[in-house]
Amino acid sequence: MLNWKSLVLATAVGLAAVTATAGRLQPQKDEQGFSVYRSAPAEAGRLLDRAVEYMQDNSAARAFAAFNNQAGQFHENDLYVFVVGIGDGVMHAYGGAPEAIVGDQVLDLRDASGMPFVQAMLDAVKREDRGTVDYVWLNRVTNKVEPKTTEVRRVGDYMVGVGYYSLAR
Repeated sequence: MLNWKSLVLATAVGLAAVTATAGRLQPQKDEQGFSVYRSAPAEAGRLLDRAVEYMQDNSAARAFAAFNNQAGQFHENDLYVFVVGIGDGVMHAYGGAPEAIVGDQVLDLRDASGMPFVQAMLDAVKREDRGTVDYVWLNRVTNKVEPKTTEVRRVGDYMVGVGYYSLAR
C-alpha cells in the first residue's frame, strides 16, 4: 500500500530543491572533472542593477576603480562589470582583466565570429538607453571561447554592461 506521507514529503523536498536552484544554472564539469560555475541571466541583471546604481551615486573614477577590482563587490563568479565611454569608445573599466584593455579604444573590437560587438552594444544604448547583445567571447573561467549574452545600460556618457555565458546556443 502507498504511504501518502512519504509521497507528499518526497514531493515537497523535490519542489524545494527545484525552487532553490531556479535562479541559477547548474555547474558543468570541465575536462578535469572540476565544476565550472555558470551564472544565470537574473544574476547578471542584479549585478548590472547594482553597478548602475553605484555609478549614479559615485564619481566615475570611484566607480571605475570598484569595477576594476577583481576581488571586490562587482566581480562574482564568472560575472564582472565593464564600462565604455559612449563618445570615445574607450574602455574605462573591465573587471575581467583590467590590465589587458582599460584605457584602450574598443569600437573595432570583434568577437571570434568577426562581429563588432562593442559597436552593437553602443548602438543599443544610443537608441534606447539599454540593450542586449549576443556574441562569442573568451570565458576566463573555462579559458574557452563561448556564446555570451551581455546586457548594457546607459549611465550619462557611459555604457555599463554585464554579460553571462550560456551553455549552448
